[in-house]
Amino acid sequence: MIQKSALRKPSCSVIILAIFLLCLDRGDPWPCTHQLLIISSISFNSSMVSQGTILSYKYKDPLLIPHPCETFYFGGQTPPALYLGEKVFLSQDNFQSSLLPLAIPALLESPPAEVTSALFVQNNRVLFVINEKVYLYFYSTWKTWKVSTGIDSPITDITNMDCCYSLNDINCYDTSNFIIAYSTGNPAQSTDVFTSKDGGYRFLKTSPASYENALIGVYNFISLAQLGVVLNKTDGDGEAYFTYTDINLDHRDQGAKFDLKLYVAESVFGIIPPGLRGFILLWTKDSFVFSFNHGLNVDLITVHPTDTYVNVTLPLRDKGLCNVAANKNEIAALTRSHKLFYGTLDMESTVMVHIADKTTAKPTDPCEAMMFENIGELVFVSPIPSTDSELYHFQKCIINIQDTLMTLRPPLEPCPVEILSGDFHNKIYYIDMKQELHFNVTFVPKPGSGTYPYVTVSNPHALAFQADIDQDGFTFDGNTKYRLHIRLLQQAFSGMSHSEFQDTLYSSRISTVTVDIYNKAIFCIDMHPLTALIVVGCSPKKRIKISESTTACNRGLFQDIVLQNNFVYSIDREVYDPQFRARKKLVQPNLNITYRYDLWRCPILLYYDSPWLPILELWDNDEFIEYVSADFVLYEIHGMHNYKYLLDEVEAECRVKAQNWIDLIEEDPGREPSDMWNRLIYENCKIAKEKGTPPSASRPYEVLNMNENNRILFPQYNGIYVFKAIVVDTQYSYCDLTTVFSVYVHGALPKSQINVGKTLISFLVLIFGSILMVYYFPKLMKENARMKTVWA
Repeated sequence: MIQKSALRKPSCSVIILAIFLLCLDRGDPWPCTHQLLIISSISFNSSMVSQGTILSYKYKDPLLIPHPCETFYFGGQTPPALYLGEKVFLSQDNFQSSLLPLAIPALLESPPAEVTSALFVQNNRVLFVINEKVYLYFYSTWKTWKVSTGIDSPITDITNMDCCYSLNDINCYDTSNFIIAYSTGNPAQSTDVFTSKDGGYRFLKTSPASYENALIGVYNFISLAQLGVVLNKTDGDGEAYFTYTDINLDHRDQGAKFDLKLYVAESVFGIIPPGLRGFILLWTKDSFVFSFNHGLNVDLITVHPTDTYVNVTLPLRDKGLCNVAANKNEIAALTRSHKLFYGTLDMESTVMVHIADKTTAKPTDPCEAMMFENIGELVFVSPIPSTDSELYHFQKCIINIQDTLMTLRPPLEPCPVEILSGDFHNKIYYIDMKQELHFNVTFVPKPGSGTYPYVTVSNPHALAFQADIDQDGFTFDGNTKYRLHIRLLQQAFSGMSHSEFQDTLYSSRISTVTVDIYNKAIFCIDMHPLTALIVVGCSPKKRIKISESTTACNRGLFQDIVLQNNFVYSIDREVYDPQFRARKKLVQPNLNITYRYDLWRCPILLYYDSPWLPILELWDNDEFIEYVSADFVLYEIHGMHNYKYLLDEVEAECRVKAQNWIDLIEEDPGREPSDMWNRLIYENCKIAKEKGTPPSASRPYEVLNMNENNRILFPQYNGIYVFKAIVVDTQYSYCDLTTVFSVYVHGALPKSQINVGKTLISFLVLIFGSILMVYYFPKLMKENARMKTVWA
């Protein structure tokens, strides 16, 4: 039965003619559930032509590259896809319309323009390797091309690790924007590797690694915070292995060796399924291997025998693999002998099953390009040139995998689980230092299956977990329902691993947590694993602010409107140092400051004669979390230094000399104070060191904490101070927590202009003179009276 229909696309007025061929069990080349020929009405007598040099794929077999992220990442829109073949096409509707071949401006490349590698970056551009150079193509906006900078040697391959959990999250953004460019086949020690952190605009060269073996690929294993470099021996014995390095390709660790047969002039293809779970697939025509832990262990993929394919290994050599497709949870493999195999991805998924043969194909025919369009829906796509224009139409064969699996004999084992659900799936979460996350999973196994869920994390060096399962009632059908409770915590504070196994505390790490079914059958197509991305690090919206009790505006000393209207105050020349070194008697004018009400708000009101401790509040988004009970420091941002600290190093019970602002600034006078002292360089003086300088009572202790006794002491000075507070505690948060606020110190009487020393001396002289007069005046009076008597 043939059906013709006219469908109007919701986003434009293009009419698509689609022929649906229901061809199950009809002897057709593939067991297509639907077969469609996509023809846009605009293609009839169209004058549209490709401008520039038309692109072509360098290799014989065509390849489909769908954007790895799902529909929700694009706000409900269809993700784009690339077809690489004799012509290159970019579709933004799953090849549901006719397209022109993709072309690069002739000013950038002249024919032939051969593509060897391509990938999507974010949701707006594609990176291509064309004639051994890297280009960016902005498909969603300007339809323009740009050449990448920083690459000065030939390139054959580019890789990245897409983060599809969130488009706006900064960690996902940085992960997707990290691109690696390199060439393959040569010894690693003579191969330049280039990396880009801005999504391919600019690359930086890394030093060649000191490996004699041939370079096969370089992958950004973000969960390990390392690059994975896969190498093989150059003598052709097929022994390969992963080595793990930092961005400079310095050797660190090595994975287990595995067989990867590679013939002369043959390429190794690598696929990293989306989800950041640590999965990677590598294949040649004689090898198909899979790793669930970033290549640390690599297993050969085998075949589950059926009546139509009795072997346990894939076809080899001239009948071997020619194309592989993968999505988040599924894989499909096509051989040169036109056999199609299918499998699912999990920790135990190294087994595939034969599902179809192409009956009309010749051994010399090229492979077809395929991809997963939806869960359990595999699509073959073939471009067909139009007879009326330069546009190409697309033949699509859609295979419903689950329907096809049901026809296999002997029957496959049924899926052993009815329900596996959790509201954390496909979301991103943050764990800061010493924090925890708690997830719940609802799990209903089929009666008598004896199956159970298991939990894995992709980076156990950063993320630890504890899990327990409890019975949680029954379903409407009377089946037992279970609740799996998962407690996630930072590995460094879990108490479950030795120190060498833990990642550093100073930088954040990424890991995924996955709940899947152990020994899950291939039939479990719709029962996908539950996965969440966990960032062991700083939440982007976490911040601190000063706790405001009484402000100068509340007490009527200032008015908000006055502070907002370019209010200017003056700092006396004797109480500030522009270099923040607390120097005194500088020859300089008074400093006039325009008050920034938008940043500092109304100043906190302080009495000059009261020791003061600022109280900091921790907020995440608009939610108050706690009062900050961690070590922090502060400085006056204009260089004011006429305040002191209550405690010295001895009174603060330091065991070694404490850090202070002046020492840190004098080490590097050109840096800003906000860069001088932070959680990465903080040294707690209360922790003893073997060769540390002893504490001194002559040095102030400049670290504050709400649980300790140190305070700020202000002098007899009325004025505004603007402080910046910096949390420096190394084990409080991954966030660089800072805040700026102002205080107004009042209550100090003006200093007297009388010289106290001279006044005291004059006062003593006056008193002494008065005493002498009191003592001698009576005697003088008596003597005067006696003399008068004598003369009389």
